[in-house]
Amino acid sequence: MRQGKLSRWSCAAFLLVLLLGGAFLLSVQNFHPYVVFQTAESLEVVFIQGSQPTRQRCNAVVDRIVEVMHAQCSDCRLQARRCLDKLDARQRKILSGLPVDVPLLRVPDGALAFLSNAPEIALEICQGAGRHASRSVPAECAKAGADGITLSVAKIGGAAGAAGLPKFSTLLGIVMLAAAISLLVCFLIIRSERLHGRFSHDITATGRQKFHTAPTPRIGGIAIAAALAGTMLALEALDWLNLASAHGLTMLALSAIPAFAGGFGEDITKKVGVPVRLLLTFVAGVLASLFVGATLDRLDMPGLDTLLLWPLFAIAFTAFAVGGIANSINIIDGYNGLAGSYAVFVLAALAWVAALVGDPVVLTASLAMLGALLGFLAFNYPGGRIFMGDGGAYLLGFWLGELSVLLVVRNPDVSPWFPIVLLAFPVVETLFSIYRRRFLHGRSAGRPDAMHLHQLIYRRLARVAVAPGNPVDKLHRNNVIVLYVSAGASLFMIPALLVWNSTPWLVTLGVVFWVAYLWLYFRLARLRAPAWMIISPKARGS
Repeated sequence: MRQGKLSRWSCAAFLLVLLLGGAFLLSVQNFHPYVVFQTAESLEVVFIQGSQPTRQRCNAVVDRIVEVMHAQCSDCRLQARRCLDKLDARQRKILSGLPVDVPLLRVPDGALAFLSNAPEIALEICQGAGRHASRSVPAECAKAGADGITLSVAKIGGAAGAAGLPKFSTLLGIVMLAAAISLLVCFLIIRSERLHGRFSHDITATGRQKFHTAPTPRIGGIAIAAALAGTMLALEALDWLNLASAHGLTMLALSAIPAFAGGFGEDITKKVGVPVRLLLTFVAGVLASLFVGATLDRLDMPGLDTLLLWPLFAIAFTAFAVGGIANSINIIDGYNGLAGSYAVFVLAALAWVAALVGDPVVLTASLAMLGALLGFLAFNYPGGRIFMGDGGAYLLGFWLGELSVLLVVRNPDVSPWFPIVLLAFPVVETLFSIYRRRFLHGRSAGRPDAMHLHQLIYRRLARVAVAPGNPVDKLHRNNVIVLYVSAGASLFMIPALLVWNSTPWLVTLGVVFWVAYLWLYFRLARLRAPAWMIISPKARGS
């Protein structure tokens, strides 16, 4: 047994050394020629070349580009000339070969991007330059890849602004359609529970994490999935969004099928374990990377950002991160409205920032899921008449994870730590639960218990909010948890909305959240609940 543990640790150490070695090799300094000219038509032409091994050779390439440009365009004004030892997300996208949202002229070992407030002028000049260049070197102007099926399109031209977003009536229609579908499907599930109850009911007699008082359908994930699917189809059919973008979102929704199927299988059979569900969610993350390019390329962490330059590592890391978020949403889904309400706040924040940076894809996708949750919550909170189940939790977590990835990779101005802070509660809950079970108590990290923070709040804080002893009182205590978590989450989400583009401030918020979480957890675990946090019977009017 001990030899097996040593063998596993040896393999882990070998992989760590291998990754660190790869990061070191990739971090060897290279220099990229970078030149920017402005034409008489107020058009910016950005030259970015492949890496050069020394700064001297890079400077020679820059001089050659400037000389050729001056010879071809005497009226062009030089705005920037330098050698870049590090590329930002925009510049990496230009050299990667993936579509971007401005015309590109790809040449051997580099590319020219044409930026203008008038897209038609940029495209016309790019095409002319392509015809001229093709006489001597193979070059062809690539049209701006709008927001097509490659949803990770980098917005190197800057924020599109409100002009590039759907109208308010369209956005409202997306929310209302998703809510209506979800509401209707939830109603049908509840009305027909006699037909499927033996498969779909979440009974009350088993499980340390059961706090409801009557058998309840736990297949509300069907309603969320139906609302999401219906809204994605409407985006295409009703021309609510660019057709290619809508099709891309449909492909993203199809990628979610393995994640939803694993959770839904557990809801029906009670035999799909956590490892299988996680594996299927990882598969869904890989499919999203392959189908729509939803792959992280930066986290503003020097060593990790270097590793993310490897496509295979980036895809695997993204799939792991999305799977972890999905599992964390499932972990906090323990009380009426808790996971759903928390996700509504996160989706609203993602939509807000997406609107600020002019990202219609993330904006509409966020509002579609937000509407689906509102329809579900009408029956889930406060009455607790239906649960989203593992299927709904994994689907919701997958969608939150993918939208977080897309917001970051599509908009270089958005800090990757913004969605991390938004999802801090479920992520920190999951990481601390693993640490607590494995290292503090010496148990399996996947073994369920009743020691999550929201469960301690139920027993230590909400327990005095109502008189115990009957199902109605237990339901009231159950519902109070949402108030605690929502209030606590808002203390960090609201500041994050003010500094969504500042990694240092967001990292600070993340650290403060960790400290606050640990302080509250250990206070409650040691039966020393802060008196000012307790809701008294008098406060409730009882």
